[in-house]
Amino acid sequence: MRTFVNESFKRLDADKQERIIRAAVNEFADRGYELANTNDIAERAKISVGSLFHYFDTKENLFLYIVQYGSRIIEQYIGQIVEDETKSVAERIEQLLHLVVRTSRQEKTLIRLYHEMSSLGNNDLLTKVPQSLESFTARHYIAMLQEGQKKGEVRPDLDISLAAFAMDNILMSLQYAYSCDYYNIRFQIYNNPWIDQEKNDEKVIAETLKFLCGALLVPENERKG
Repeated sequence: MRTFVNESFKRLDADKQERIIRAAVNEFADRGYELANTNDIAERAKISVGSLFHYFDTKENLFLYIVQYGSRIIEQYIGQIVEDETKSVAERIEQLLHLVVRTSRQEKTLIRLYHEMSSLGNNDLLTKVPQSLESFTARHYIAMLQEGQKKGEVRPDLDISLAAFAMDNILMSLQYAYSCDYYNIRFQIYNNPWIDQEKNDEKVIAETLKFLCGALLVPENERKG
């Protein structure tokens, strides 16, 4: 896997690395790739522009590194949940929903960065964006649902690949509803202006879980064994 970063960055202390990463995440999330300004990133990070380009050869490499960085964080969160075979599929979906809501609040800029990555108009750059996160979630969601089918939890009539794709789209849309202005407005139009407040989180999670379980799972009273 390419790292997009020079060795000089890796030699920095952790605090300085984090400061540069956060500055870049905020700039790309706020302004998008095309309008993001490396001078502003350097200013936010309290370093010179020359230093920034000493660590990353180009603005493109900086963006790709930041996307890769965000993907690794999200992969770690998701992996801990979906790989836990001691939990039922329903329990893991519920944990994923809690994760979506929590990270949409705590890591809002990373979610907005992911949205920027997924809506890039620059086709040349889009082909270079690391696809590890998409392949990671696809692989793990498919495996979780396949395992559930074997255990009689997941409906046997489902095409698992399409079911995993549909589930991921619902989770992704919910993330954007809490993090991105346009999706947040849609969230409120369909519900009410206060739906995204923390006091409503459990209701949102419970109703979305009910919908997903109804679509994906065999009712408990109909399961064999």
